[in-house]
Amino acid sequence: MLKRGNQYYSVEVDKEKNRVNFSMTGSIPDVPSVSNFESDWHATVGELNSGFTIIGDLSKCDPLSPDVEALNTKVQGWIMGQGCSKVAQLVGDLNTMSQVNAFAEKSGMREILRAFNIERTAVMWLDMK
Repeated sequence: MLKRGNQYYSVEVDKEKNRVNFSMTGSIPDVPSVSNFESDWHATVGELNSGFTIIGDLSKCDPLSPDVEALNTKVQGWIMGQGCSKVAQLVGDLNTMSQVNAFAEKSGMREILRAFNIERTAVMWLDMK
């Protein structure tokens, strides 16, 4: 599995499952701190087939600043145009869950996204056809 990212985020391809493993960690100060975020997503999704799924872990991530949130929403909107079928987000608390739901609403991802607290449950949901 090829992993892209930096100390704040990681985007990894699982070709066998046609899935992206994604995580964000800590407090991301600003957009320059995640300058390759968009290109890393483009490269990662480019390796997958239409119908791919995403498992995201935001349970160790602080709430995003407005500029990082805008970048994340832009990337989510792009992902929606690439044939993503399901997104499972692992969230640590209600604040993170409400931010995830707000992103999904803005990007059009709301219909295919579900929030989970347990990774095993999230993976089982993604693996269901």
